Amino acid sequence: MSADRAIDARRLEASCRDLIGRYDVADWWPAQTQFEVLVGAVLVQNTRWMNVSTAILELRRTGFLAARRLCEIDPALLQELIRPAGCQRVKARRLVSLATWIHDAGGLHALDRLPTPELRSGLLGVHGIGYETADAILGFGFQRRVFIADRYARTWLMRMGLVSDAEPQGYESCRRTVESALLGSPLCMNDLHAAIVLHGQAHCGRQPRCLDCPLTTWCGQNGFGLPPPA
Repeated sequence: MSADRAIDARRLEASCRDLIGRYDVADWWPAQTQFEVLVGAVLVQNTRWMNVSTAILELRRTGFLAARRLCEIDPALLQELIRPAGCQRVKARRLVSLATWIHDAGGLHALDRLPTPELRSGLLGVHGIGYETADAILGFGFQRRVFIADRYARTWLMRMGLVSDAEPQGYESCRRTVESALLGSPLCMNDLHAAIVLHGQAHCGRQPRCLDCPLTTWCGQNGFGLPPPA
């Protein structure tokens, strides 16, 4: 999707409202603290949330679910604590890099005061944090208005007929285009991401499972965004 790609904002808004209304997105990202959201965003890379929950419980039980404590932890101990989330060596390094960045910035309260572009740039400079993880942290951790243009989101937009499958589906161009077209609050953006993920897992993954899909009215599979024939 090119950066200047026109998008039907009214149809996008309507389809997003419909999507959110179809799924239970309440408490979709459970966390007791802001820092826990950030930790979860790193640990969930390439694994299931059930595994992340186990790792977070271990960090909480041992008192290491805080940026300052992670800056001091023995790497071998951290790897053992987060082992349930998989790729423990890689993720341990990423967690320490994230905790160090937070500590050096003056803590989460100092980061909360930064404008979103500056905060996003800082996150992308942390080892192991890419676009999707950075935007998840911005949306769910800092309550900023961002669209997480992950694979589920780009697939959903294409199948709705809002973009052509002949167009490049780049993360950044998709994010910018949708953010400029939608008027939703940060909470609405988070609810939209949750609904897109739930819909992708149920129906709209790599291989579409269209039987009983609740969004056939919007689906581009039925005529590029037009209602299916009667």
